[in-house]
Amino acid sequence: MSGEVGTPPAAKDPRGFPGVVILGVLWALVLIALGVVAGHDALAYTGILSGEPWVERALSAVDGSQPRYWMVGVGVIAIVVGLVLLLAALRPRAHLGRAVRAETGVFLLDRGLQRLAATAAEDVDGVDWAKASGRGSKLRVDVRGLSVGQDTGLEQRVRETLDARVSALRSPPSIQVNDVGRR
Repeated sequence: MSGEVGTPPAAKDPRGFPGVVILGVLWALVLIALGVVAGHDALAYTGILSGEPWVERALSAVDGSQPRYWMVGVGVIAIVVGLVLLLAALRPRAHLGRAVRAETGVFLLDRGLQRLAATAAEDVDGVDWAKASGRGSKLRVDVRGLSVGQDTGLEQRVRETLDARVSALRSPPSIQVNDVGRR
């Protein structure tokens, strides 16, 4: 047996929380309620529980009712809700990070990329303060220089530093640097 260890498999791309999970929980609660109703009715039909089954009571309450105009509105609302749920289920989950050039599948999450960019910008000579924001393929970094309005090359130096820092990513984001002190 050799002492070599193979390369671990690449990690999966980090994805956002799917929107239909919450709806799935609500749907599960509805199914549990239907199961309770069905269980009650089964016990009522077998005689273990006394009283009228709930489904039979609900059906007798609406027996003989005529169509009403409000029923059309309820139907339209049900169709719209169904379409919204269908779109939520089909919409792809958001990417939470960017892949780093590595064989083991390392990812830098968006908030980590923002921290990296802000810290790297603050390390540039002449920068007093930096704040990074953005998601996905765009990153915006606002900086304020020590000499407000005087340093014309500040944005370029920060951009070059940030380009070097994010070069380890497989698909680096586009970076926009703004010197807020020059305005």
